[in-house]
Amino acid sequence: MTPEQSILLDVLKIMGQIFWGPSPEACTEMVREPYLNRLQSLKSILPGRSFDFLDQIVSTIKSFPDVDSLYQHLEECYVRLFISAKGGIVAPLYESCYEFEGAPLMGRPATEMKERFEAKALSVADNIQEPPDHISIELEYLYFLLDKGWGDQDGALVTEGLAFAAETMLPWVSELSKKLASEGDCRYYPIMVSILEDILRTIGESETSG
Repeated sequence: MTPEQSILLDVLKIMGQIFWGPSPEACTEMVREPYLNRLQSLKSILPGRSFDFLDQIVSTIKSFPDVDSLYQHLEECYVRLFISAKGGIVAPLYESCYEFEGAPLMGRPATEMKERFEAKALSVADNIQEPPDHISIELEYLYFLLDKGWGDQDGALVTEGLAFAAETMLPWVSELSKKLASEGDCRYYPIMVSILEDILRTIGESETSG
């Protein structure tokens, strides 16, 4: 596995955690230099537009005086943007909701994700009560394909992973990014989704060799 592939896998893990929502424990880790350095390491593999995004994320995290204030801010933003808000949420975190205007939960993408998991003899943890096309579950599936594919030099898994990133995830994550573009009160999640767009695009353009 190349250093670039290791960086991509590491950031897929970070992104998966981010879109489950904040926790005091996660925010404690976020303010530490090793975490910030992990994010900055992406500059070696992502296109130039992400450099500014990454700097903005680091500056945002460092702008809070303590972990508690960071957590309270991110929790409020996460709930308002993705869970519950007066007049409806801005941007659902489920692929099914981006099939067409007004699409409901548990559409075709959820069924397809369930079938993918079953085909690989995988299962979602019992404590996760979310549809299988939640963004963090899809990121975990992508991580599985690439980690095993690159690690075992399994070309079929790598090919599936690259296609899943570019053809399944990137289109709807790009739509998610558009929905968040006008968000002014909380820039953390919109910027993170923009970075994720570039990650998925970079993965999709990767070579299949491990």
